[in-house]
Parts: sequence; structure tokens; C-alpha cells
Amino acid sequence: MNRVRHRFGSRTVLSLDDFRIEEREFFVLVGPSGSGKTTLLRLLTGLLDLQEGEIRIGDRDASALAPHEREVGVVFQGLGLWPHMSVRGNLALGLNKLVPDPAERSARIEETARELGIHEHLGRRPGRLSGGERQRVALARALVRRPRLLLLDEPFSDLDARLRRRAARLVRDLHDKHDITTLLITHDRTDAHLLADRIGVLRDGRLVGCAAPEALHREPGNRFVAEFLTDAAILHGRVGESGAVETVLGPIPLVAGLSENAAVGQTVQVAVRPEELRLGDEGADGTVLACEFAGESWRCRVAVEGQEVAVMHHESMPAGASVRVAAPMEARRPLKDLEDTGEPA
Repeated sequence: MNRVRHRFGSRTVLSLDDFRIEEREFFVLVGPSGSGKTTLLRLLTGLLDLQEGEIRIGDRDASALAPHEREVGVVFQGLGLWPHMSVRGNLALGLNKLVPDPAERSARIEETARELGIHEHLGRRPGRLSGGERQRVALARALVRRPRLLLLDEPFSDLDARLRRRAARLVRDLHDKHDITTLLITHDRTDAHLLADRIGVLRDGRLVGCAAPEALHREPGNRFVAEFLTDAAILHGRVGESGAVETVLGPIPLVAGLSENAAVGQTVQVAVRPEELRLGDEGADGTVLACEFAGESWRCRVAVEGQEVAVMHHESMPAGASVRVAAPMEARRPLKDLEDTGEPA
């Protein structure tokens, strides 16, 4: 997508200068409600007319192509299965335009149904299937078209936690097996971290973060990305002569060579994740607010001089307990103001 702008009335809901998904990439786009995710998906599918800019799918300008000409498979949030049709009918719907030969059409449906484990349900209607089975039918309907681009719009939102994880693994396995370029749209950061080759973060129609999951986790770039993708605490402080920022937890070193962004005496923000902090005999004085079990460890919320931070600890601590929180020693980059982030390519 190049210089795409979309407006509803006088309000710009999408503004992307250069949004690219690489061939065979699994790209996850996250953002809060109203950030522009659904608008972007509808523009890619052709369900929404492009007002400004260019959309290319592979080497083709798709801007003026009809939806069925775009080689795009879609799994919608509500799945969009026709309840009065059998599973076979749902998979076959509209396929005759892409595969005119009836025998080839039938063979493709059978093959895709077997791969997704729904072959025995071909004669049933969606209402007689479980949530996980309906999810696989929706995926099969998209994949039977052999799409160049697979779009997934909040596909796991109606599944329980166990089925959600299973469906997510299935989607990633199918992507890897068939080398399908995939765009998953979600507001769930767990899905993003689990599945993505790269994550893009949308806010108010702009791309404010774009990188591999581990890179965004380590260096979010701005406060919005840090808070949306992690449980990081945002600490404020002045940059000292040593090149560290003085925070309520003590000095936290900054990456060298950033004098243009973090001059001595300047107030900056840094993100500190729960796993970077520790409770012990040294550090800033704090008071435990609450502890939450997080599997093999506890996530403790601690107040330090009015600032709440989360700390991963090996055991629970009672509310009101006095503790000391040690600041991380790993250098980091100061967070940019959101207005200064631009739109990553």
C-alpha cells in the first residue's frame, strides 16, 4: 500500500505512506478498536473503494480490481459461513469462477477438507459443528481458492483459550506449509507474539511501530507500542552526566551515541519490563500492592514513590510488604514522542 488515505467525512481513518508485507511473510497487525485495522482489510479485499493511493498484490496493481480478481482469501471475524448450506456448499461458493472444471473443483474441495480435518463434515451444515470445526471450515473456504494473500480478521475471538491456541498453531502451520503471504488482524498481543514474523502497530490510522516481535519487545520505540505490546512501566527522568537517566528506581543507562535525542539535563522516558526488574536487598524502596500468579512465577505490582511497576518474582508477597526494587543495568533507548515516530517502511 503506497500513500493510502481513507476518510469518513472529514475524518482521516487511515494514513499509510508505505505499508509492505513481504512475500511469504506472516504479518500481524495490531491496534485498539478504531485504529483503522478493519478499514485496511476492507481496502485490501476490495470491499471498500480506494479513495487515494495505490494497492499492489504481488506485481499487480489491485486498486481497481474486483474482489474476486484479487487472489485474496479472507476469514472474517464472524466466519461468515452460510447456515443453510452444507460445508461442501460453503467451500464451493464462488469457486466456479476460479475453477471452471467441476471435477477439478470437487478434487480441490476434497483435498482441502482432508488437510484441515473436516472431510467427514462435508455434508453437514455449520450449525451442527463445534466452534473449532467451524473455524476450520472458514479457513478451508479461504484456502481452497489458493490465494496469493490470506487475510485473517480476528479469527480466534470466539474461541476458548484451548481452542484459540490450537487454531493459532494450525494457521501458522498452514502458512509455513503452503508459503502463503498472510496478514492477521487482531487486538490480541498474545496472537501477535505467537505467530508473527513481523508486527505492525496501528494507532489512529497510522503505523507507529513495525518490526520483528523480539525487536519491538526489546525496543518499542514509543510509549504507545511499549504499553500496548508489553506490561512495561514507563519511567520519567533527567539524563545525567554519566549518560544514564535518573528514575525512581535509580539510574538506568542509555545506549551510547544518542546525544541528539538525550542531552544531559533533558527529561526522557524509558520502558522497563517486569522480567527486567528484581526484588532483593538492593534498590529503591517500594510497597507491594498485589501479586498475580503467572505460571512459574508471580507478577508483583509494586509502588515506588507513587510510580507503579510490575516485577516478576519467584514467590507471592503480601500486599503492604516493604520491598526493594533493583533497576535494570541493560542500556536502552529513550522513547520517542509519538508524533516523531513517523511511519516505518
